Amino acid sequence: MDYTLRPYQEECLNAIWGALPIDKHILVQGATGMGKTICFSELIKRLLSEWPYIKIAILAHRRELITQAKDKLVGVWPLAPIGVACASVSNKVEHNEPVTIGSIQTLINRVEIQQPFDIIIIDEAHRLQPINHESQYTKWLKAMKKYNPEVRVIGFTATPFRLGHGYIYGKVCRPGSDNLFEHLHYRVGLKDLQSQGFLCEFRAKQIKDISRDLKGVKKSGDYNLGDLSEVMSRKEHISSAVTAFQEHAQDRRHVVVFCTVIAHAEAVRDAFRDIGIPTDCVHSKMHTGKRDMILKMFDDGQIRIICNVGVLTEGWDSPAVDCIIMCRPTKAPALFVQMTGRGLRPHPEKTDVLILDLANNFREHGDPDNPSIIIPQREQTQGEQAEPQLKACPNCLELMDREILECPVCGHVWEVEIVDNNEKPELEDVKFTPKKEHEPETMIVDVKDFSVTPTRSKAGNDMIKIELEYSSGLYSQRVYEFMLFEGKAAHFGKKKWAELVDTEPPESHAEAVQRIGEINMSIPECVELIEDGRWWRIHDWFPDAPVEPEDPVEQSLIDDYEPETEDLPF
Repeated sequence: MDYTLRPYQEECLNAIWGALPIDKHILVQGATGMGKTICFSELIKRLLSEWPYIKIAILAHRRELITQAKDKLVGVWPLAPIGVACASVSNKVEHNEPVTIGSIQTLINRVEIQQPFDIIIIDEAHRLQPINHESQYTKWLKAMKKYNPEVRVIGFTATPFRLGHGYIYGKVCRPGSDNLFEHLHYRVGLKDLQSQGFLCEFRAKQIKDISRDLKGVKKSGDYNLGDLSEVMSRKEHISSAVTAFQEHAQDRRHVVVFCTVIAHAEAVRDAFRDIGIPTDCVHSKMHTGKRDMILKMFDDGQIRIICNVGVLTEGWDSPAVDCIIMCRPTKAPALFVQMTGRGLRPHPEKTDVLILDLANNFREHGDPDNPSIIIPQREQTQGEQAEPQLKACPNCLELMDREILECPVCGHVWEVEIVDNNEKPELEDVKFTPKKEHEPETMIVDVKDFSVTPTRSKAGNDMIKIELEYSSGLYSQRVYEFMLFEGKAAHFGKKKWAELVDTEPPESHAEAVQRIGEINMSIPECVELIEDGRWWRIHDWFPDAPVEPEDPVEQSLIDDYEPETEDLPF
């Protein structure tokens, strides 16, 4: 198999490599299909080629993810020194090799006998609980940091948010639940991969609003599965799945149905079998051998429709999937995005994937590339309902943001808000207008003082450190730049040099030290800063004109902040 890196994968690795000397917690968001396992496999190969004495751990929560990580790492690097620490994959627990691929459930019981890790890679990092909440992940990470305070944690996820919490990085989360990751270091989304041809397009149709059926379902974060199963197992909803397939997906050969509980999946399976469609189901209570056999029969085309409960949302790849039927309503945007992503991988026999949403999920969450994330700031009062995020045009059924007053397709104008009675289980095309991304703030500040000094970590990484002092409100603040001219991150240092100094960049650290006067002569009187998570970084060395910032930077966030440059593992 060809494991040549795609351009965005190389960009991702460069972003991680540049952050390793400075940030202890690094987060990557990659849409389903970006090849995150290939990314961190190549990263491990490069790290151990540069520093063969370090220890690396890859954590995943399911055997499929662990097996996939091992297979991909061996594919990228056939001589990779790997140990597996997962009871469901191997009877022998190996954690003394340079690379340990394991489950948190197995490793948490062996904290005292493990050697300290230098790098910890966490697959599906959205499963990490806040650092001030007790969980297996937080307990294990706390122990690893006790053994090695300089350990680096690198998280990979397609969905950096969690139901009832918000985003898993920065401060955009439930108050009192602090995130491990300070900010997002790299992102490649669904639309990015679709535009580059690495994911296929999707078409989506949704049933008319079933909110009335879901109104009585209890919620504790997500829907209560017992109540939800009772609703979705009703005859009319089971029939809707079969009817939707017959009317819209007769040409689809590999169909995945997402269900609520095992009994619901079996009921949907039986309904499709009753009309002569080869159908089966998989779930967590099934023996792994039987589950693997059914999945292989699905890949081979012997089974046309496969119903599942919670086992095909993560770590399962079947590029031939050309239709997804959602019979599982969810309040969790991450689960919605994971379900959508199961059919987006390209395949020679398909041009797109058809998504039939019978569960209100598109209406609830919107665009899977940029879903609506609710940040809980207060408890919702009893009986209070969230505003619907999308509305359908009564003329052409185009789906769009509820604040749009004129339909972009047919020109219908809303004088007052239209509320559909949604009595018939008809399907309508899903389309939506993209939400605006949060734009980071910028400000131009006067440089009060500066210093440019060579520095070196104990691991031997030489760099040039630029420290600028500026005023913000009543206080003096500092911002830092670090430039490396040797190793994998050298191109970042040369790029920064070119932005600041109008001369050819140095080819080595020694040359940079000799030419340090060129930097001293080039520091401008003012610079433009840009918001970067909790901190600020230099965005433009030579802005057009200095202006006073509108809002002073909060003292508690930035005053006297200096990234650690000692005891780095690289």
